[in-house]
Amino acid sequence: MAWIKSTILFLIVMVLAVPAVQKTLDIVKTKGLEGYFEPSLRPEFSLLSFKSGEYQSKMTPHLERTIGFHDDFTRLFNQCDFSLFSIPHAAKIIIGNNNCLQADSHIDAYTGRDFVGKPYIDDKVARVKYLKDYFWNKKGIRLLVIMAPGKAFYYPESIPDRFAGTEKGPTNYSYYVEQLKKSDVDLIDFNSYLMQLRDTSKRNLYPKTGIHWSCYGAWICADSLIRYLEVKMNRKLPHMVVDSLVTENEARKEDDDMDRVLNLIWKIPVPEMTYPVFHHVYDSVVPKPAVLFVSDSFYWYWHYNGIIKNTFAREDMWYYDKEVYPEQNTRPTNTAQINLDSAINKHEVVILMQTNGGYGNLGFGFVDRAYEFYYPGMTPVKRIEGVFRANQTWIGQMQDKAKEQNIPVDAVIRNEATYMYNRDLLRISKFKKR
Repeated sequence: MAWIKSTILFLIVMVLAVPAVQKTLDIVKTKGLEGYFEPSLRPEFSLLSFKSGEYQSKMTPHLERTIGFHDDFTRLFNQCDFSLFSIPHAAKIIIGNNNCLQADSHIDAYTGRDFVGKPYIDDKVARVKYLKDYFWNKKGIRLLVIMAPGKAFYYPESIPDRFAGTEKGPTNYSYYVEQLKKSDVDLIDFNSYLMQLRDTSKRNLYPKTGIHWSCYGAWICADSLIRYLEVKMNRKLPHMVVDSLVTENEARKEDDDMDRVLNLIWKIPVPEMTYPVFHHVYDSVVPKPAVLFVSDSFYWYWHYNGIIKNTFAREDMWYYDKEVYPEQNTRPTNTAQINLDSAINKHEVVILMQTNGGYGNLGFGFVDRAYEFYYPGMTPVKRIEGVFRANQTWIGQMQDKAKEQNIPVDAVIRNEATYMYNRDLLRISKFKKR
């Protein structure tokens, strides 16, 4: 019996030693984890930090994060929780029915839990209407709003029962669509479009394991946008011609961005996915139009697959109306650092595109920023700016913030004034929802 105990002890010691050996020698090349993780650096040792316990508290997470086979053990742990208990180890991801991955923000948008209220949306739509008329009458520039699809709208049956406790209320998306149509603002509602196609399409338009429209869904929407602009502008544009439609039983990288950050051992099974292979044809001597997108991440499929480059004269996109592309690729550039009017004047079309009605904030700040710039009269935001400018203490704080963010002081003042205006408007909207 003694040799059995010795053997078991030896095996236990070996198992415990393997991670240490792997950490030291890196014998087996392993795949890293997907997603963002806070770096866990080795803390510097000092007698003072050791006595206070600070060194130990920082060293523990470092050792845990750098142990050999850490990433493999993490995947094993995540897989067990996912397969046995439907528990995801990724922020803001919900395991829906039939293992359809949902985002908590998309569910809130579908149920109306994040509804900002009618007064708030009415204000934003009125500003969009003003900008639409101003751009066209003064500059000959078209303003177009695109509602990208929301996953919870497309897969409502996948929403877990625990979210069905309250009656579905008005949503930012539905009320924005209603009011934009009443205001005669040019609108493409791809959310409604894909929902209408869902039961008749032979191809998957929204992946189970991705947060965005499927590659095929994004492609047909891009084709629809091109044809829409042709009619609106009375002008021929480049067209996408399909070479083949490739079908696969696994989701490609664009269609499994949620699955990947779960860091599981096995990929979640998905229905057959379709990937278009295409080229562009343009036989017109008329130059391509310049289009500015103010968008969320639904834009990126169009960009990375060459649709923007081959359809339009420029590849300008303001990501959440913050990061300026393509400048951001070489040097961090904020929209507050560029001249708004000069930038807009380079384009023939300005497109505001977002999913779920921008979660209430249509244009991600662009609407307020542009309205305050172009509207000639006094506005509540400008009144608040006047109060700020009259207070030297506040001006000093905003100058410090401007240096920290590397943007003009005037931009900081306007941002702060706009924030206060919207904060008060949201309070009114929430009060009226009761």
